[in-house]
Amino acid sequence: MTAFMGVRSSDRAWFALILWFVALNALDLAMTLRTVDLGAVELNPVMASALAAGLGWAVALKGVVTAGVAAGLWFGRRHQAVRRAGVGFVAVFVMLAVYQLLNLWSV
Repeated sequence: MTAFMGVRSSDRAWFALILWFVALNALDLAMTLRTVDLGAVELNPVMASALAAGLGWAVALKGVVTAGVAAGLWFGRRHQAVRRAGVGFVAVFVMLAVYQLLNLWSV
């Protein structure tokens, strides 16, 4: 028996999308830290303030916001607007990851 017995396949797929959202946010943070180390400037003023306060604050902020959005995506999964937003979030973070990878390779 698997842990997902009795869980809708659409819920499993949605859970996988949320895991991608979390993973892409972790990748975003890692690449942001690397590019800032290389001299880039963080354009998000909230994250820039957290980075200025220290690495721990930046990690905590990113973690809390990511966990909050992930929880909202999970608990709101029955609503079409939430599903569209979740897919949009993942698409944005994929594009952001590609952008940051290109920046890292060009340094």
